[in-house]
Amino acid sequence: MAPFRRIGLELLVGSTGDEALELAKSERPDLAILDADMPGRSGYDVTRDIKDQAPGCRVVLVVGKRISGEQMRRVSESGCDEVLVAPMTTDELFDSISIQLGLPRRGSERFDIRLAVVSDDGDHKVDGHVTNLSVDGARIVLPEPVSEGAHLRLTISGADTFDQDIHVEAQVVWVQTGEEGHVIGAAFEDLDSEARIRLSRMTQWDIAPGPERTRVIFKGDITEATSFDDLLPIMVGRIEFDLSQVRYINSLGVREWTDFLKRAGIQGYEFQACSIPFVLQASLSPSMLGKGTVTSFFAPYYCTTCDYTDERLLQSATVLAAEDREPPRFACPTCGSTAEMELDDIPSRYLAFLYDD
Repeated sequence: MAPFRRIGLELLVGSTGDEALELAKSERPDLAILDADMPGRSGYDVTRDIKDQAPGCRVVLVVGKRISGEQMRRVSESGCDEVLVAPMTTDELFDSISIQLGLPRRGSERFDIRLAVVSDDGDHKVDGHVTNLSVDGARIVLPEPVSEGAHLRLTISGADTFDQDIHVEAQVVWVQTGEEGHVIGAAFEDLDSEARIRLSRMTQWDIAPGPERTRVIFKGDITEATSFDDLLPIMVGRIEFDLSQVRYINSLGVREWTDFLKRAGIQGYEFQACSIPFVLQASLSPSMLGKGTVTSFFAPYYCTTCDYTDERLLQSATVLAAEDREPPRFACPTCGSTAEMELDDIPSRYLAFLYDD
């Protein structure tokens, strides 16, 4: 499948628990995906053995549609790094693999920006770096001072997102000198509609079209300054919203977001890999989900033994399939099997968006 070809995985298959364990011993893979109920030794037991013999191997356990309290206990005791409920979508599996291997998920690829000061003598390249980028301008740190009113040229490239570089003209509107160096604010000049849309895709959202549905990846903050107007024309057909890169949402951003869902008029959309800020708002304001459903989300985890904290990607199906609808617990990677990480919030509060459904 196309998403997996991009990351060049070498696939090793074992048909039984014993075969899977032998492969783990001999090949030392970075990641193992195990059926909890595979023939022979169960996936729970194989997971525990892999963790004992190769702690660096990440293990994802795949369980059935219904999870009993006993199964949930075995999931926790196995020491697995993530649990998935079968069947799952290709995107859910790809997200899980990418996160466990520390690889960029679709739409999270970074971009490069080259800077030049424009003068009568031509363009002079500078070694500064952009710390904040929007469709209106940029905050830039430079090694040397630049005066207000100076003209800059930004060349923005991102091989996985754009076919061609974006060239943007800007004017310096303010200058400060501090510990970072010479910090400037640059406003973009005469930005045409195509460049504006492409910058929006870089800083606010991106599109990953597919044969059956379109995946829309949101980025950064959602506030009163966020505009979804350029996104509305493509809101047709089946849509998946990826919200893993949403870092902050304020109350006015909630209003802009819910208004966007109403204006888009799409039906049957899904939310995937929802970030913690999005989940917190969705649990407080059900209108954040409109007519959509959450298929997966990040949750904060905490070890009471060593104070280790982490974010884990959970399937909604994993929580809903459990008898008590409680989120799974995971072995602490710092303490090992001697301690468990649990949800670092009150489940009824953090998971209210699920319980209400």
